[in-house]
Amino acid sequence: MIPAALVLLSFLRMDVRTGRVLERQWQDDRPIHPGSLAKPFIALAYAQSHQFRFPEITCTRCWLPRGHGRTGLRDAIAQSCNTYFDTLRAALGPGELDAVARRFGLRSVDEARPEELLRAYIELSRRAAEPGVNVILEGMRLAAKSGTAKRLAHDALAKTGTAPCTHIPKSPGDGFVVVLYPAVQPRVALLARLHGRPGSHAAAEAARLLQ
Repeated sequence: MIPAALVLLSFLRMDVRTGRVLERQWQDDRPIHPGSLAKPFIALAYAQSHQFRFPEITCTRCWLPRGHGRTGLRDAIAQSCNTYFDTLRAALGPGELDAVARRFGLRSVDEARPEELLRAYIELSRRAAEPGVNVILEGMRLAAKSGTAKRLAHDALAKTGTAPCTHIPKSPGDGFVVVLYPAVQPRVALLARLHGRPGSHAAAEAARLLQ
């Protein structure tokens, strides 16, 4: 059983326009493993060395046992297809991913503090006109509509993820979600982590926080 004192839900809410932290319920500022929240930045690193063209990839097995089938970037973001982004990351040259991470204020896509991770997503939303970004944002909007973040039940930009648990006692993983709301000209950015549940469940908690 999880001790009653353990905080099951951690979250950080920011004003997109000013960057001001509106509300914080996060026990510490230690770096976290972003898990699938790194995927948009992996996609951008791939795009920069591939003429901003994204492939279609056949996923036969993933976190979804039957796989996602023939998938392009937009659906891969929406469904958080591991096979798709593992393939893109394997095609990167040395330093390409680190360069993108630094451009968005991240020390690494594999380890980031909660606030810097949320700020990176805010910056991503501001760069919609740049090559390769808009299709990523389309995938995030689709994630909130019918993908892994559909429990959010809002027209928003969203990305879910599941990453190794840092709580004591440990669970198999913690669920994460980043939400930019509303989808058009976002005003609020939210990062939520739910102990011991997948990212889709974190999206449901985020919906409550947006009310």
